Amino acid sequence: MCVFKFNVVHIRPLVAMVGAHGATDLAAIRQFPPIYLAAYLVPLPPKVVTALFFAASMVHFAEDIGPDGSLALHSVAGFVWLAFGAQRGLEVVLAYLALLHMPAHYIRCWRRRRWGALVAAALATCVALSTTRHMRVVLVDHAMQRLVAAHVWTECCVRLHHKQRWSNVQ
Repeated sequence: MCVFKFNVVHIRPLVAMVGAHGATDLAAIRQFPPIYLAAYLVPLPPKVVTALFFAASMVHFAEDIGPDGSLALHSVAGFVWLAFGAQRGLEVVLAYLALLHMPAHYIRCWRRRRWGALVAAALATCVALSTTRHMRVVLVDHAMQRLVAAHVWTECCVRLHHKQRWSNVQ
């Protein structure tokens, strides 16, 4: 349905750090492989991939700011997109990811004692910062949209696993 072209020359470090936070999935060894395989191997029409990408984004941000906050944030980003173009709309989402989502994500990992996840993200951040120095454009294509949906799906499974594990302890 939609492939978004995102000029990142002026915000490369943010793009690198935000992209690298998904490496926490690598530590979810039970959930990560089947989810990512399904995300990439299940044949889906492009419109469905983009719809799942947006739905996953709504669900993911709701973990940080609740469903109403997620809807409000996506509405603001959509308005900015329509009024000022896709670049500015994507920058709004990137600002949210960098300023609110990533810190909240890492705090959740810390509280859940997901040390391997935090190490994976730290290493991925170092690699991303060093390899994106000359990046000019990021294409948010269907492969990347599937990656985002897989990350959200993995994090939902991690959250459920964590709740079940701690409910059995109490």
